[in-house]
Amino acid sequence: MKRQPCRPILLLLALIGLSWWLAGAAGAQERQEPGESGPVTVGEAAQLKLILGGKAVPVKVRRTSLPEEFLIRADAPALGAVARAFGRSVEWSEKQGTLFCVSGERKTGLKIDQARYPDEAGGRQLEAPPRMLDGAAHVPLSILEDMLDVRLTVHDKSVYVEPVIRSVRLDGDPRKPALVIQATGPVTYKTFRLKGPDRYVIDVRGAVLDAPRQKIHHPQMGSIRMGQFELGPAVSRIVVPTEIGVAVKGPATGAGKQFAFQLELPAVKAPAQNFQVQKLTRVDLEKMARGQRLVLEASGPFQYEWHRLNAPDNRFFLDIPQAVLSGPKQDIDPKDPYVGAIRISQYQPEPSPVVRVVVDLKRPADLRLMDGDNENSVALEIHHREVDPAFAALRGFGTSAFPAPGGVICIDAGHGGSDPGAVNRSLGVTEAEVTLDIANRLAAILKKQGWNVVMTRNADRDVSWAGSSARQELGARAKVANDLKADLFLSIHCNASASSQSNGTSLHYFKRADHLLAQDLQGSLLSGTGRANRGLQKNRFYVLAHTEMPAVLVETAFLTNPAEGSLLRDPDYRQRVAESLAQGLRLYASNHMNWAAAGR
Repeated sequence: MKRQPCRPILLLLALIGLSWWLAGAAGAQERQEPGESGPVTVGEAAQLKLILGGKAVPVKVRRTSLPEEFLIRADAPALGAVARAFGRSVEWSEKQGTLFCVSGERKTGLKIDQARYPDEAGGRQLEAPPRMLDGAAHVPLSILEDMLDVRLTVHDKSVYVEPVIRSVRLDGDPRKPALVIQATGPVTYKTFRLKGPDRYVIDVRGAVLDAPRQKIHHPQMGSIRMGQFELGPAVSRIVVPTEIGVAVKGPATGAGKQFAFQLELPAVKAPAQNFQVQKLTRVDLEKMARGQRLVLEASGPFQYEWHRLNAPDNRFFLDIPQAVLSGPKQDIDPKDPYVGAIRISQYQPEPSPVVRVVVDLKRPADLRLMDGDNENSVALEIHHREVDPAFAALRGFGTSAFPAPGGVICIDAGHGGSDPGAVNRSLGVTEAEVTLDIANRLAAILKKQGWNVVMTRNADRDVSWAGSSARQELGARAKVANDLKADLFLSIHCNASASSQSNGTSLHYFKRADHLLAQDLQGSLLSGTGRANRGLQKNRFYVLAHTEMPAVLVETAFLTNPAEGSLLRDPDYRQRVAESLAQGLRLYASNHMNWAAAGR
């Protein structure tokens, strides 16, 4: 007698087979091509407004079963008006039953019932192909996107017709690149600055980004980010990070299809003047209990400038001016949870060589620059703990040691770059050029006397960056002196007045420690130049209040006084001012600093 299969088992197998069949049927349904779910139906007539460059063009359309698709008569005058605004023409040929678009030498067409519009990428499947309605040819309104290279945004009863930003790129010299923005039609823009961190914002109005979120990476300034800030009407936002001191100069015109914003990265600063070219001879990565220690050693003392970039870049870099690599560039993989990579390269070749050290961070690590093993080295400690990026310092200066045995003086040539200071137009001379010349002459004298000289600027430039606020510029000058631990700070200026009769020399101080320095400088300056004494004046000038050492601001003479203006233009007089200041500094050093070079 044969055994019969158990009925529960047969039932189970039948259920499994049915589930497989249902899954296959569902998958086939999910894989349907566009249009296979049923034809697009046409609904009632409607009145819309095409918004073009802020102007409204009324049009009659037919609604469809697609929420943001409409059908418009192929011979509607509005189609031609929109096309002309973008430098093209659109015409309906009744004879050929085709809507033609002409752009330069290129001509494309769309026929009744044509389901695909041809383009360079192979064409786009039309969800609502052209058709005859009530004896008239109708085409999908969205065909304007294909024919004119625009984007349509439906908002209530308005349809915004806006060009597309096809390209945002950096062109030219990496240190002075142009940020080029290119759209398919005319747009306008607005710019402004934001803080925390510092950034320059470009809002392109009436244009849609080709991709909703993009970024361009620059190895020094970080990531230029862009996104679709608004739609209907469109605002595309482009954000340039400026926290390392990037200057941005906008185009001459505020409207068009292409704009170029000139970016200028800050030059690697070398404020200390006594350093010679050194070789970077040692790069060691040492493990700490909770972190890493990167040791940099050179053939002699060196100075450096460092920057920290917060998210999304998370990078730290240190520049050593007047330095050359003794070997090839290095790429170090520390295999560290906080550090991605460490790179050492010759950022600039001779005659102004710069070695750059880059630390890519996985997380916002606590970084500390410390004294190295000797006066020719520094150590970067990378601790395995996170810091709040909002409170992390972003830039600074330092030295392994100073080369000369004497004291350290920071000379600040007032104004410069985008700020000329006082101007004597009849003599053709500015305060910025006078103060820089006196500062350079004074620096040369002091170096011979054994001082270590630091200069906030040694060329006609801003110490921070062009376009910075007065507070940022003055803060950058005080920071140079504080970071490099100067013993003294001297800011050189020329006075100005609405009265051409005002004349004389004044010295300004704020802190108690400033007064003795001001006294010694006053005596030597007045005897050396013969100017009228306007006294010692206590003022809370920014560079006096924010420096951590004795500091004095000297108003050498009035540039607006005809006689004193002529003196300030004279190189011989500028030399006398420099020599008189050097004598006053030597007197102060011998009385209060007690170092050997003071008596030279």
